[in-house]
Amino acid sequence: MVDPKKISRRKFLARSAGALAGAYLGFSIPKYLSYGFAHAGTFPGHRMRYRELGKTGLKMPEVGFGGYPARDPAVVEYAIDQGMTYFDTSDDYTNGVSESTIGEGTKRRRDEVVITTKWHPWSNTRADEMLRTLDTSLKRLQTDHVDFLLVHQIGKASGGESIERLENSELFKAIETAKKQGKVRFTGASGHDGDLMEVMNYAIEIPIIDLILCRYSFMDYPAEPDLFRRAKEKGVAVVAMKTLAGARGENLAPFKSKHATYKQAALKWVLSNQDISGLIISISSPEQVDEYKLASGPVLTTADSALLAGYADRFGSQHCRMCNECEPSCPHDLKIADTLRYSMYFHHYKGMQEEAGRLYANLPSNAKADACLSCAAPCQENCSYGVNIKREMGRARRGLSGAWI
Repeated sequence: MVDPKKISRRKFLARSAGALAGAYLGFSIPKYLSYGFAHAGTFPGHRMRYRELGKTGLKMPEVGFGGYPARDPAVVEYAIDQGMTYFDTSDDYTNGVSESTIGEGTKRRRDEVVITTKWHPWSNTRADEMLRTLDTSLKRLQTDHVDFLLVHQIGKASGGESIERLENSELFKAIETAKKQGKVRFTGASGHDGDLMEVMNYAIEIPIIDLILCRYSFMDYPAEPDLFRRAKEKGVAVVAMKTLAGARGENLAPFKSKHATYKQAALKWVLSNQDISGLIISISSPEQVDEYKLASGPVLTTADSALLAGYADRFGSQHCRMCNECEPSCPHDLKIADTLRYSMYFHHYKGMQEEAGRLYANLPSNAKADACLSCAAPCQENCSYGVNIKREMGRARRGLSGAWI
């Protein structure tokens, strides 16, 4: 298997486009097929494809609705009309606005959709506290149950706790109660930190884990295909998130072919792994639904792979993989991955500037990117991907510091 940390950008581009995607993370891509539609964004008669969600008996569209930036219930209803019937949200997304928006948009069509939400219990959280959180989510979602309830954002870099959050006996007690009450059908875990592999390999061995939600793109986590294969063998569904390798919203005009946009190519790359049930991608507009839905069905082509190679060459050194390798060497103990994630929301997620600023403002005052201004940046030596951390932290500071006023 090729280690992407050891692939220079020049070598990355030098690879044949057809072989690139399969070699990059080490799994086979289906044979390249041609497919024709007028231009990127239109595909007359397009139909969403669906895949099994592990052993649950449920199915999801290959492209699901990521609810983090959801604000307009009409967009939710439009997505359902387009076959995008899997909705992912969380109790802490935008202070509950995401859940409320999805609830309003799905309440008249609840039997057509699968709804996943998340909660954030710690190793010392009591069952009664968890159940109150769930009841609040159900009220916002205007439903008496969710199809999946995930333990959210498990990882050492996300609050200092990792696997121990899945060892809390109160968690199992709360889940058992919620299922008996008919409020939850299935449960799972999500994560995107540097210890993702450890967390998820542990999670899929827990009998009550029915689904894992993982960060996954053509520039991230080369060992994940082995995890996904084992999960599928155990009947655990795998859903991918953060699939665009940065969710970059600008400068994408050069990364477009006659048949696909960069974003469609990136989603098709993820879907080429048949061990995945589907993916979610943040959506806030009908135009995004129209663009992203077209990734379902057509297979990855050599032209798509060339788009991804070009993108990696242009933006690879700006894309934080959230591996947390750099953070131990930071003399100021900054949350580098979190800060750069908030910067991504601010600069590349439509309508998310205020939320990104709020998240950044919640960091301790001594953990802001201001400390980078006069720092020699020893963190740089520990970034295996060549990200210019000081530059990117400066960009984050300039955007986020004035975003929440």
